[in-house]
Amino acid sequence: MKASFIGAGILTLIAVFPAFAMADAKPQVDTLDSPNPKQLLYVGNSYQYYNNSLHNYVKRMAEAAYPEMVDSLNSKSATISGAYLSQHDVKSYLFPGALGLPDPFDVVVLQGHSSAALTDEKRQAFHDAVIQDHQAIEATGAETVLYMTPAYGKDHDNYDPDMIDKIEDLYTTVGNEVGALVIPVGLAFQKAYEQRPELALHVEYDGSHPTPEGTYLAAATVFAALYDTSIVGNPYTYYGRIDADDAAFLQQVAEDTVEEYYSR
Repeated sequence: MKASFIGAGILTLIAVFPAFAMADAKPQVDTLDSPNPKQLLYVGNSYQYYNNSLHNYVKRMAEAAYPEMVDSLNSKSATISGAYLSQHDVKSYLFPGALGLPDPFDVVVLQGHSSAALTDEKRQAFHDAVIQDHQAIEATGAETVLYMTPAYGKDHDNYDPDMIDKIEDLYTTVGNEVGALVIPVGLAFQKAYEQRPELALHVEYDGSHPTPEGTYLAAATVFAALYDTSIVGNPYTYYGRIDADDAAFLQQVAEDTVEEYYSR
């Protein structure tokens, strides 16, 4: 069920948010009001546009699962290299025809910077950007969705095994506040590494950006969260670039992660 909130509650949360008192928050939204969206906008940075772009993977997975939707599925990606969410003018993306689509978006997926959860200042900035963007998105009739980023990999200079806990808490808390679905991509990366640590999901040279397998897992998690057909068994494998066994594993991880996160 979608969470409701009132202005006084928002003000109270904003006042205490930097203290990050809401540890172990549980997601209050577990589905879209209108599942199986056809008009989607993804807002983020290089975490999304690597490997021929996350939005293309998700669209092709959806087309494989719903052949009848091929002619009606449209997906756009607005990405800025290294951008924080506050650096996007999301409202300007939502005007009819602004990004070349005649129809309004059903869903707008918001992704913050990889370091958004690491300081009180950055957490507050992410929170404020989501509030502002959600108001603009909601005014168009679309639904706001948050894309929980993965933690840094072990090759990253700032690798921290507890980073995913901070990211999870940030996205879940803010998602609950605005009544938005949160896609647990970061938790899917964590689960995949726990089960198959040899399968690289981050590129080796920076420990931050996704490999094709990482993008595939992220897309499978997005699909599992937004669509009402299981991702397990989906035939799309990035035109054969993803090994069939790896694809099957990553699909199952995505499905399991989404189910576990929303059933807490």
